[in-house]
Amino acid sequence: MIELAAFNEHRVALAFSDYLKSLKINNHIEVEPDRFAILVLTEEDLPVAEQELKVFLQNPNDARYWQASWQTGEVIKEKLHDSAFSVQDVISNLWARSGVVTLMISVVCITTFIIFALLGKPVFDALSYPENIKHTHEYWRLLTPVFLHFSLLHLLFNLIWWWDLGGLIEQSQSKMQLIGVFLATALLSNFAQSFYGVGFGGLSGVVYGLLGYIWLYPILNPKVGFRLRPAIVIFMIVWLMIGYSGILDNVLGQFANSAHLIGLLTGVGLGIAFGLLHRFAKN
Repeated sequence: MIELAAFNEHRVALAFSDYLKSLKINNHIEVEPDRFAILVLTEEDLPVAEQELKVFLQNPNDARYWQASWQTGEVIKEKLHDSAFSVQDVISNLWARSGVVTLMISVVCITTFIIFALLGKPVFDALSYPENIKHTHEYWRLLTPVFLHFSLLHLLFNLIWWWDLGGLIEQSQSKMQLIGVFLATALLSNFAQSFYGVGFGGLSGVVYGLLGYIWLYPILNPKVGFRLRPAIVIFMIVWLMIGYSGILDNVLGQFANSAHLIGLLTGVGLGIAFGLLHRFAKN
């Protein structure tokens, strides 16, 4: 990979990166503490990329760059009907939106789901929230319920959100930032849900935590360069209210409402705290 350029703001780097992708120039954004570097994957693409960079720098506000994400989406759709389309294209596109931590948690959830489906109760007993931690000393069980999922729909729904929201934090900030948000929201949401019994599981408390974090962080630190669409916030809050109403319990099972709510509030608190911290630290 060859570094083409670096920008101070993620949204600028993302606009140009997506534009290059619409020209079928494969590239990757390397996220660092104070810069977002665009890396061209193959040397053959470098001359064209450099020429496009000169044009971009002359007029970065041109609408074609800020519409590039839509254009890239169209290119991907066209490839689906192209015989030359490969699995590598899909993997590359998915990987560009995530990272090592995002992938590791996803793999752990999927592996746990498969083993749980095969072995059942022993897996649940080893990973579910402990009734009396002082007697068992199985401290890992304060965290591991987030890896337990009781249906394929439950698993897929949580992993889609985890990949999208967790990947955004990992790509735009850092792996350690995502790990910190994950641990805080997982532990606190599990603890809150344990007051209503210990037979719960799932990553949804963490997902709500990521939602709260990504919702508030850019409001307090606008320079981060990303925003959460209001429609996503509205959807997840409505889903939270549906869970508390109980109208879908007979269809989808009982919701871990306390885990969802405390996860969301934890994420909001982290988003405010880190947003202010990073904003004034940079200044």
